[in-house]
Amino acid sequence: MAKQTNPKRYLFQGDATGVAIQFAYPFNDVVPIQAASSLPSNGGRSSSRVDKFQHGHILSFDAAYTDVRGAETEDGVFETVATSVVEGFNLLDVVKCDRIVGTLTGRHPLGFENVIVPAGSVFEGLRAGENFFERLEVAPAYFNEPEHATWTGLEGALENEQDRRLLAATTLPDANGDPVPLPPGGQRTGLLGFCIALGKPTEESPLGAPLIFSVPNFGTVHLGEFFCEPTSRRLTMLRVELNGALQGQVVAGDPIVDGEPYP
Repeated sequence: MAKQTNPKRYLFQGDATGVAIQFAYPFNDVVPIQAASSLPSNGGRSSSRVDKFQHGHILSFDAAYTDVRGAETEDGVFETVATSVVEGFNLLDVVKCDRIVGTLTGRHPLGFENVIVPAGSVFEGLRAGENFFERLEVAPAYFNEPEHATWTGLEGALENEQDRRLLAATTLPDANGDPVPLPPGGQRTGLLGFCIALGKPTEESPLGAPLIFSVPNFGTVHLGEFFCEPTSRRLTMLRVELNGALQGQVVAGDPIVDGEPYP
């Protein structure tokens, strides 16, 4: 790891989770998180791997592994990369995926904002109920463009009529599934949530229609949930709300990148 030469101390934050499982009905059970990695405040590298996991007849995967790295790559420039990969995922034979890759890359030159992008995140061989994707790349170019990869850039986009229309169509619903409107232009907010796993563009959703699937007697499958805060980004590649005979939540592929200087 490169030595920090700037008088400011940089506090790294990077985490990644492979698979997380919680059940609420007909039994309460929180399964230990599989393949979790986390950076200490001074950066470095953390990695974890779990092979051949099976939880009864409910969930299995061939491998889950995570890797998080943070370093001062050049004088006054700090980079953090968090990656989560899950292979051979199978949830009740309803949601299956050959390979899930969620990755966030952050770059923070001191004196400027964090620039964090989800480029490289992808589903390979994904089946959710009757929906199949041989390859589904998450994160349209819009969210990887430098002008939209900072918090100021996102706030500025809310002031632009065309950008606002693009973003409004991808906002994540609330816990009840109701639409969450973007904050009015000029109004400050500390959290924005978007779906960045998108299908074909439509008139109502020019970037692409958010991919959220409801499977009868099973639950709701959410893909590519992207949470943005002033200094951080979090990507949840796959989240399943089970609301059939079995109730609970399953998450697969969940990296987060943050970081800020002190003082």
